[in-house]
Amino acid sequence: MATVKKPAAKKPAAKKPAANPAAKKTTVKAASKKTAAKPAVKKVVAKAAPKKAAPAKTVSTELSVTGNKKIGTLMKEFNKKFPYLRLKICYSYARQAVAKGESISGIDVNKTLASVRRADSGGDISISGNKKIKSLEKEFDTVFGLYVQVCYTEKDGHRYYTSGSSDEKTLASFNAECEKNGCKKGEWK
Repeated sequence: MATVKKPAAKKPAAKKPAANPAAKKTTVKAASKKTAAKPAVKKVVAKAAPKKAAPAKTVSTELSVTGNKKIGTLMKEFNKKFPYLRLKICYSYARQAVAKGESISGIDVNKTLASVRRADSGGDISISGNKKIKSLEKEFDTVFGLYVQVCYTEKDGHRYYTSGSSDEKTLASFNAECEKNGCKKGEWK
């Protein structure tokens, strides 16, 4: 006679441990009058493991200014970093026109800094939020031989250059002040 093998008895599946055993929450139901004879029941509820935060985007703390950068690109990058401020970049002779109260026009935004700087100048500038406005303007004069003004637009649409005590402030603090005062944002042109 042929032997028939019986299938092996199945063992009950083992319970999977919680992802984070320290995150278990235990609650005990109190015995009511009706169930006074019954022992208290323990109920284990697993808490979801805390979600990991997405990695923070790294934002450059400094803006690098080199001779091969286009003026328009520099102005956009500056305004992106300091949304309530903008740069006005002019040839060095514009300083005398401003002193006389004359209107000045900026340099073509499609040109590079190297193509418009003084022939005997050259180098790089680093722009960060803790740099004073007057220091930035002076660096552009020293490194590139260009007249630069940090500007802002008030909520009524009037545009102004920084001067006096404003030039003593850092770019980050003056940007925050302009935001607080309701100045317009994104006016880099």
